[in-house]
Amino acid sequence: METKIQHILFYSDKLASFNYGHDHPFKPVRAKLFYELLNRYSLIFEPNQRIMVPKKLDEKLLLLFHTAQYVELLKLNNLGKFTINMLDAGIGTSDNPSIIGMLDFALEAAGATYEGAMLLAKGEAEVVFNPHGGFHHARSGSAEGFCYVNDIAIAIRALLNEGKRVAYCDIDAHHGNGVQEAFYEDDRVLTISLHESGQSLYPWGGDVDETGSGAGKGFNVNIPFHAGTDDDIYLSVFDDIVPPLIAAFNPDILFIECGGDAHKDDPLAHLNLTSHSYETVMKTLKSLCPRIMATGGGGYEIYKTAALWALIWATLCGIKMTDSFAGLVGGMMYGPETRIGSLEDAPFTLKGPEKQKCRKEADQIVAFIKKIFPIHGIIV
Repeated sequence: METKIQHILFYSDKLASFNYGHDHPFKPVRAKLFYELLNRYSLIFEPNQRIMVPKKLDEKLLLLFHTAQYVELLKLNNLGKFTINMLDAGIGTSDNPSIIGMLDFALEAAGATYEGAMLLAKGEAEVVFNPHGGFHHARSGSAEGFCYVNDIAIAIRALLNEGKRVAYCDIDAHHGNGVQEAFYEDDRVLTISLHESGQSLYPWGGDVDETGSGAGKGFNVNIPFHAGTDDDIYLSVFDDIVPPLIAAFNPDILFIECGGDAHKDDPLAHLNLTSHSYETVMKTLKSLCPRIMATGGGGYEIYKTAALWALIWATLCGIKMTDSFAGLVGGMMYGPETRIGSLEDAPFTLKGPEKQKCRKEADQIVAFIKKIFPIHGIIV
């Protein structure tokens, strides 16, 4: 009997080789390091798994979220042409440089997220992971935060057109402002972003009182952590807020943006999470929804990000990790991921007055968010 494909990984050497520039912090090669780890730890050889190569998104689908004017600018930039209007649309900045072929790259990355979402909608997959996706900062009419095309917003809009109910949980250190923009007035999508406070990190927003408007009031949830927050505080807030909301919302499909930059070793953010938080969060989210669309996202310590993604994939697939190269001659020299040492981190706990400050702010966040629980029928 043929085994039904349930867990799908999108991967492309071509996308992993794309270059934003030697001095740009966003390195798509993370996906290649991640893929090598999957081989090392025997995480892609199960009969219910399938590796798929991303296909380009139909350009017409960009209009599910992006404006026609912005799409035309992306097309010009893709050919190496430049106009002053591109700067107004965020193209040609240090964060979002003007790069020939950028739209081609973005369309393939977005194509994987879209196709994965459609496979989930049709019941042909239970877990899909696209490490090339997760561009949650792109706005409807502008590039922002290393993101040109918002693959998440496009795919969720497509799912809404299919009559699906979607929850979105973003664990990137940076607030998912582009996705928030897309669904701020929509009660068909529950949007939850756990991130470092905008007081200390781009995009300088995502405050706890940004809870949606109109029909979407109470369906946009921001959890802005104080810089320095560790596993203990993060997970206690997550447990108090996220599972009750997602369970009450009861989505058909759960999107997860798996940015690795909330890790304590990330050079661009200031949270103190370890692999323990990532693994624990994934186990909980998997228990809350039978169909999961996971994407990559931020993560600028590329070896650690690759390790976190491998751990996430293993957790979502329910696989116990084994190092296939342990004990072999030369095993310790296998690939660039030798810098990782292990997919799992040693425990880390913040102490002293800084811990107390993080805890106090976390308690205030929980108290505020619980005010919207009655909107979802949750008794406080």
